[in-house]
Amino acid sequence: MVLESTDVAELYDNAIDKIAESIAKFQRRGSNWQFASVVKFEINSFRYVPLKGKSYIPLPKKLADKNAIINMKNEDDQCFKWAATRALNPVDKNAERIDKTLRKQAERLKWDGIEFPVCLQDIGKFEKSHDLSVHVFGYEKGYVYPLRISSKQRERVDLLLISDDKKQHYCLIKSLSRLLASQVSKMKWKRYFCRRCLNSYTREDKLEHHREYCNNHEAVRIALPEPGTMLIDETSICCVRRL
Repeated sequence: MVLESTDVAELYDNAIDKIAESIAKFQRRGSNWQFASVVKFEINSFRYVPLKGKSYIPLPKKLADKNAIINMKNEDDQCFKWAATRALNPVDKNAERIDKTLRKQAERLKWDGIEFPVCLQDIGKFEKSHDLSVHVFGYEKGYVYPLRISSKQRERVDLLLISDDKKQHYCLIKSLSRLLASQVSKMKWKRYFCRRCLNSYTREDKLEHHREYCNNHEAVRIALPEPGTMLIDETSICCVRRL
């Protein structure tokens, strides 16, 4: 993916190196064929429209019944701001309300360079300013899947980006275990989930052992398979959970 911040020259150099390596591998097979010239070279592109969190959307009943999500009741395009601020300033009652106290708490945070509604690509600016790890999950057709997983191991903020036919909306996940645990076990005890691949463990030390491998791979969204299916290849590992 080429974004405004992408180093196109580096991208080009990497592509040339990959082509040269492929040619060398082909010639080493002993076919006696030699590369002469490039006959045709095509570049296919399309415009990427990034996801943005906007105004309030009611939670689907399946999600609301889990009591695992705080759905901020904003009337503006700043749902990311209110969800992130609530994550850093939890309360026991009426957590979804945007009151005077929450607004003052939001003013103490740094929002320089962040435009609302917030794109996934801009979340990194907020992370760096506050030394946080912000993870964003998507929800579609009963599935929860990773959209953005921070590479840093710092204080966490877990968000869920839901959508309707017109807009997207950031919600705060107050318990990832409660959100997903019923899909892997009928038992009531807490489970520890890997945010990159959504595999779960009954003990935190087992999760830490799993992370040593999983952190070396990219968290990606894949075509929606059967519930609980995990796909692994040389470069990626991902799992989706159906609610």
